[in-house]
Amino acid sequence: MRVFLDELRVAWRDLVGAMIGLGLGIGAYNPVSSFFFRALEHEFGWSKAAAAVSLVAFPLTAVALPFAGVLLDRFGVRKVAMLSAICMSGCYIWLSAMTGRLWMFYAAFLMLNILGCATGPVSYTRSVSARFVRSRGTALAFSLVGIGLIAMILPPMLATIFSRWGWRGGYRFFAVAVMVGGLIAFALSRGSAEGAQTATSETGDSLAAAAAKRPFWILGIAIFALSVASLGFVAQFQSIVIEKGVAPRLTPLLLSALSGSVFLSRLVTGWALDFFRAERVAATALCLAALGMLLWLLGSATIEVALVAVLLIGLSVGAELDFMSFFCARLFGLKHYGAVYGGLATFFYTGIAVGGIAFASIHDKLGHYTVAIGMSVVLFVFSAILFLVLGFPLRGERSKKYLSSTEGPPPVL
Repeated sequence: MRVFLDELRVAWRDLVGAMIGLGLGIGAYNPVSSFFFRALEHEFGWSKAAAAVSLVAFPLTAVALPFAGVLLDRFGVRKVAMLSAICMSGCYIWLSAMTGRLWMFYAAFLMLNILGCATGPVSYTRSVSARFVRSRGTALAFSLVGIGLIAMILPPMLATIFSRWGWRGGYRFFAVAVMVGGLIAFALSRGSAEGAQTATSETGDSLAAAAAKRPFWILGIAIFALSVASLGFVAQFQSIVIEKGVAPRLTPLLLSALSGSVFLSRLVTGWALDFFRAERVAATALCLAALGMLLWLLGSATIEVALVAVLLIGLSVGAELDFMSFFCARLFGLKHYGAVYGGLATFFYTGIAVGGIAFASIHDKLGHYTVAIGMSVVLFVFSAILFLVLGFPLRGERSKKYLSSTEGPPPVL
């Protein structure tokens, strides 16, 4: 923690800017999107199928992320993230003006995710990774905590807005919030040339060079398996709780426990990545998540068992972006970080869509989630093994950095 505080004295503006930018960026909408879906279905008489557009948006966003990454690498985080925030604000205004035509909703929602993707981790984790070298894991965890903090604040705030101004007021609120967040992040963050701590930000693989290496695909497949397993479960969480036999009135408690686990796991995992072997930290978190999923599958339907299971599963939900950001910077450098991160993010966002569809489809065919949850156990263990395999190239990176004396001795635990 002392190392983190030393680096924080120099780069606190970038970290705070990243927290605010991420908190009010594209990640702020997804946790509360159900507020809007329910209101739109009620007002326009839409079917539940309208919500399926959220799954379509993820793979399309994944396709756009490498291009956004190239722009971030070329023009810098501040300019591209600010432009993305402006585009997002315009999309929210567009959504607030809807007249009930589904094509307009689909178009606006898809543009929101594609044009707004540069307000997410692909951008701000780049600037944080460049400023924080020896405490990178901890710093990345703190920056991503912004998403969790806003997710806890927004629901009651939106409930008040909806009661007074309806869903149109909710979209207009987001239009203002994303602009405010973008402007604050723009003001706090520094340009890529200012305050650079080391020459490491000048080196790194291009997306093509990274994709030609085995670790890129190992990391990508590990992230894909992780996102299918964890976020497929989360997408069907309420139905899974009811099927388990836990009293429906306890669902909010379990959701709060899941959110709390996500919040804490980001901080704990980020700290552990700096002090222990990163591949072992990732594998341990995923094995614990597999244990939680197994406990949910085989344990009794008591609230105590359900709480323990959810807390363990939350370790994977909160850590996936930490892992992707940390391993991307460690393995492939920072010169083309945005493009490489965007390439890896295609695995993550595609996994979200595949997980949600897989859980729903398996339930539709079999009438239960047992097979889907069992699939998640296997995928967690598989992902843990892949992260352990990444330990071999990581040791090579640690040895080179130790010999060049840029980051101190490698961790040994």
